[in-house]
Amino acid sequence: MADLNYSEEEIFVRVTTILQEALSVERTRITRESRLFLDLGAESLDVLDIRFRIDDAFSLKIKEDELLRNVGEGLSAEEIEERLTVGSIVQFIQNRLQARAGS
Repeated sequence: MADLNYSEEEIFVRVTTILQEALSVERTRITRESRLFLDLGAESLDVLDIRFRIDDAFSLKIKEDELLRNVGEGLSAEEIEERLTVGSIVQFIQNRLQARAGS
């Protein structure tokens, strides 16, 4: 089982590597404020790849649209594109790891 005691910074570093590989972007373009779709050029299929990579990296089982729902329920595609940031993914992973540690 993966280490559940990742710091926020350790999660960010791992997510940065995942995004760099999945989206073929320079590491310097990836900040906590970077929006996956608008700033990093992700497309909807990329989110699936990113989700699988996060599953593997953190031993999580993320449901199909859970990453997108995490930024808000009932949002339009445009709102999701605006709100889905690297920071929101890091926070999502941190929350999931903490929930798993508490169970």
